[in-house]
Amino acid sequence: MRLSEATALVEAEVIEQDTHEELEALCHLAEQMQLFSPIVGLEQLERKTWAGRNSLQPECLLLDITGIGQLFGSEEELVQQFGAWLRERHLFGCITVAGSIGAAWAIANYGLRRESALQCNLSDDEEQPESLPACRYQIVEVDERELEKTPETQSTEAGWYDRAAKAAIADLPIAALRLASDTVHSLQRLGIHRIGQLQTLPRQGMGTRLGEQLLLRWDQALDRKEEPVVTLHSLPDWCLEDSLEYPTEHQEAIAELLRRQGEVLAERLQKRGQGALRILCRLDLVDAQPLLMQLGLFRPTNDAEHLEELLVGQLEQVLQENSISAVWRLSLQATLTADMIWRQADLFEGDQTANRNQMAKLIDTLSSRLGRKQVMVGNVRRESQPELAYQLQPMTGRKQGGEQQDTVKKLSSRLARRRAEPSTEDPLRRPTHLYKKPQSIEVSIEPTNEFIEDGAHLATAPDSFLFQGKTYLVTTSCGPERLESGWWRGPSVRRDYYRIEVQDGSWWWIYRDLNTATWFLHGIFD
Repeated sequence: MRLSEATALVEAEVIEQDTHEELEALCHLAEQMQLFSPIVGLEQLERKTWAGRNSLQPECLLLDITGIGQLFGSEEELVQQFGAWLRERHLFGCITVAGSIGAAWAIANYGLRRESALQCNLSDDEEQPESLPACRYQIVEVDERELEKTPETQSTEAGWYDRAAKAAIADLPIAALRLASDTVHSLQRLGIHRIGQLQTLPRQGMGTRLGEQLLLRWDQALDRKEEPVVTLHSLPDWCLEDSLEYPTEHQEAIAELLRRQGEVLAERLQKRGQGALRILCRLDLVDAQPLLMQLGLFRPTNDAEHLEELLVGQLEQVLQENSISAVWRLSLQATLTADMIWRQADLFEGDQTANRNQMAKLIDTLSSRLGRKQVMVGNVRRESQPELAYQLQPMTGRKQGGEQQDTVKKLSSRLARRRAEPSTEDPLRRPTHLYKKPQSIEVSIEPTNEFIEDGAHLATAPDSFLFQGKTYLVTTSCGPERLESGWWRGPSVRRDYYRIEVQDGSWWWIYRDLNTATWFLHGIFD
């Protein structure tokens, strides 16, 4: 159903998807999942979007729980605790445990999301809100009784898993193999709609006709070829951990220990020519769950003083907001690093380079103190509706694939010199101050013979208008410039914009709503 049709049926608040925040939340969740597995990563994408996906962005998390299930009693109990942990954070998940990434991904995305899939309640708490559905899970297991009956010369555990995986994914759509759309369409034209139907095709020549990627994904799903989990965790060189002989609640002692870890981390980064972009600090408490602090930076840094200032500042803020018990272990790790890029400055660019470094440190400090969502940058979007022509994004973040941004160019003076800055005479330039919500004004138009009829409206600028109890006389006007919204955004927005000059010499940006014949002030020019 289209958005315009849905909003016509029910009254609902439409919130536009923010892919950057979704990716940041996914990476944040991956770092927290270290409680269940030391190996956590995002699904690895390809250049082409997979069939069934609308965007080239990770949506799934991968955990390697080999040998971990017994620590929780069994794999099923591990999944149940994991589902309860998600529900406590008001999250819903489709969880699959299988011997390969391909099979787990296929079942979680195309098996558990179907209405006919088995839905298991992962918590016994009856007081939880009914509006939050229980997580769904499925475990692909090898029947140990069948293994005992079969001689070792005839079958192996890998062979039995091959059969179990085939049975688990046989009825799933062919798109569950993480294939490109053109490959899926080619298979569907051959009458292949389910994974199990691939058995009817001869393997020889399949790679030549349909692509080697099909065979690779099929083998990965059946665990015939290995597929590693690319973790978001740091390398051992970027991990520091200190266990206290006696747990302490003393904030100064914790801060001093964090300073020392920051100095050691900065020294290691300097030796490798690396800089930290994201740092994770974990406080293990005696009688409570571990406390995580995540620090994102604007550009790579290995400055010990700068890191200490950010870490201690965030620690003080966290300790003020949370009453914690005694700390018995403190760990620090750089989960995201990048090469320190040294660029030769231009002849007359010395001051600008220093200013960019200072600005980067200021952005890091503000993001650490206020939160990354409070320090934003505006990016221009291709939208005709002015209030939708920009998007605010945090200045510290990640790219679509989860990797770090190319922060060297963020404050580049060369990019600043290339920016298009229209002159004051440009009729299409936009005001420097734009109201978040257009302000209603009352206009006065004297009838003349030069009016141009436009349906039921008059296409002309007003002679004066009333705004916040004050009357402004219009001395010069330019327009109209008609702007209309796209059909996919629901009810049509149609406006005629005018640039006007009032008696004090200031320029204003007003428009007439063609749907309601009312006037609004939208911005002011400097």
